[in-house]
Amino acid sequence: MTEKYIESDFVAMVTITKIYPNEKNANSYRADIKINDLFKGEKLKSIYVYGRSDKSMGTSCDIFIPVNTKLVAYARKDSDGNYSVGMCSGLLYLNGRDSKRQDIELEILEVLKSKNIDYTNKTRYLDITNFRANLNQFKGIQFDKKYGIYEITLDHDLKSTQVKEISGFGGDIDDEMIQILSKTKWRVSNPKLKDDIDNNKLLVGVYYYEADKENPSFLSDFYLW
Repeated sequence: MTEKYIESDFVAMVTITKIYPNEKNANSYRADIKINDLFKGEKLKSIYVYGRSDKSMGTSCDIFIPVNTKLVAYARKDSDGNYSVGMCSGLLYLNGRDSKRQDIELEILEVLKSKNIDYTNKTRYLDITNFRANLNQFKGIQFDKKYGIYEITLDHDLKSTQVKEISGFGGDIDDEMIQILSKTKWRVSNPKLKDDIDNNKLLVGVYYYEADKENPSFLSDFYLW
């Protein structure tokens, strides 16, 4: 969840107020929006939606969003200056069908807003030291909170120069998490981007899942709700 936030230029809870037909050969259509809560980016009057306004489908990322739909939009700014969303960019529909996920995601967004986490970094980082395996030591531990968020600053060689708790689990757990993340090594998914990295910031979300029948509780960097 933190990945789609940090890679987006605009994140807001919006209501779709009007949609327009696709222009000739365009792979997206314009949708006017009402911003109910702005988490990141500038105030917009409209966004573009990958798909077709006539509801026909093209690619797997195409989507049709009806008027009056309420959702959290994670939009990226393209080379034409348009802010676009699609199924693959990350959307959270506020329809009450998955209230647990909605409550957690909206809470995280409010935290990021309150901490002024408003920068954008489209570089995708991959863990090469098996951070997930290090989370196994917390298996079976009970937490009151559902998530922890940590900010890592990377130098040109992708070494961690600072790890900061944005919103932690509390107590010694956060100290241990910071130590683990300080030792975690990264690489970029696109090596051509490495030359542009210097003091880049990476957000890592760690999520708590309660025990389920014979399966113990655990922490994961996968957002599974």
